[in-house]
Order: sequence, then C-alpha cells, then structure tokens
Amino acid sequence: MTKKDFQGIQMLGCCSTTTDEKPISRKQREFARREQEILAAAVSLFENPHWETVTVEQIAKKAEIGKGTVYKHFTCKDDIYANISTGFMTRILTAYRIHDERTEIIDAIKEIISTSFEMFLGNPAEARVSFYCKRGDFRERLTPELKAEFEMLDEQFTGYIGTILQKGINQGLLPNKPVEHLMMGLEATFDGAIGSIWNGDINCPQVEDQETYITIISEYMVAGLVGLKK
Repeated sequence: MTKKDFQGIQMLGCCSTTTDEKPISRKQREFARREQEILAAAVSLFENPHWETVTVEQIAKKAEIGKGTVYKHFTCKDDIYANISTGFMTRILTAYRIHDERTEIIDAIKEIISTSFEMFLGNPAEARVSFYCKRGDFRERLTPELKAEFEMLDEQFTGYIGTILQKGINQGLLPNKPVEHLMMGLEATFDGAIGSIWNGDINCPQVEDQETYITIISEYMVAGLVGLKK
C-alpha cells in the first residue's frame, strides 16, 4: 500500500465505503497505520543535526519493529525521505489555502511568506528532509510513482502562488515579468533565510532575535517584488 492509499483510507474512514469501492480490510488499515508509525519514528530521529546518518535499523528500533518490516513499506531510505517530504509539502499547501479568502494581493503574499516560515521553523526535521528532496540527483533516483507525486506537488505550488502573483501583475501591483522569475527570487531569498537560521548565521547587531530577522526578511521579500516594477 502506498502513501496515497493511506490518505484514501483516512478520507474514507475506518468503516466507510462507496458503492464503487471495496471495503477497507483490517489488514490494509493496519498496514497503513504501521507505515505512518515508521514515518513518525524517522521524523523524530531526523531532529538530529546529523539526520542523514540515521539508518533503517535505527528507524526500525525507534518504531519498535523489525528492520525487515520497514522494507515491506519502503524499499530504501530515499523512499522514506520522499514520503516525509510529500506529506510535508501537502500540509504546507493546506495551510496556504486556509487563507484563501484574502482578496488583497499583497496581504495574500505576506500570508504565504509568514505561513512558510511557520511551517519550516515549526517542523525542522521535515523541512530539512524536504530541502534535501529538492535536489535533482535525489529526484532522479526515485521510482516513477514518487517522481510523479513530486511533479504534481510542484505544479500545485507553482499554480497556487503563480495565480496570486499573476493577479498582482494584472492589477499593476507587481512588475510585468514572468511569474516564474518572481517565484525564483522569492524562493531563493526564503531558502537563504531558512539556511541562515538553521546554521545560526544571524550575526547582525541590529537583529535582536529570530522573530525580528524573519520580519526583516519578509518585508524585504515583499518590497523586492513591488520595487521591481519601478
């Protein structure tokens, strides 16, 4: 059973079925539950700064199962990384959409930036794994199914944020430049800021704490977008 299967079970509920689908068996529910327990164990171990050194054996021990059981769910550590990342990306998109009622473009952009910082700093293990999973060499090693899932999520992020930016362009609030270029700048600035926070590189005397640093970077990101049209 894949991660998508488990998400389907969650939506259906333990006992609910539709007229076109077979009832979810107890074995399937147990398999899905165990898969989530493995991922949760991995995330807890990945809190360590040297998370990439964590072994499948350590994950199995943390989940209180045999190493072989892990491999019944995931073929390798890359599969574990990928499932953690896609789950995290899905949660970020869900968090973005909570604020869909915002009509002011600049407010919507600010909310996206704020939510992104909250999600990445509030879930450092999953965020670090997601950063790692952006690498091209990592994506190339994945199964076709996982590659397709990442591509779908990338498209959803691009579509969601791109639509907001395009509205800003149409309203004359943002520069008339390719949306992809604007997103590239936002992503590069955000990634750099997160990296600085994780590495403890906030060494400016005028910045008293992390919250102040985030406020400065967030304002810079918005100002950079708006200022480009001058």
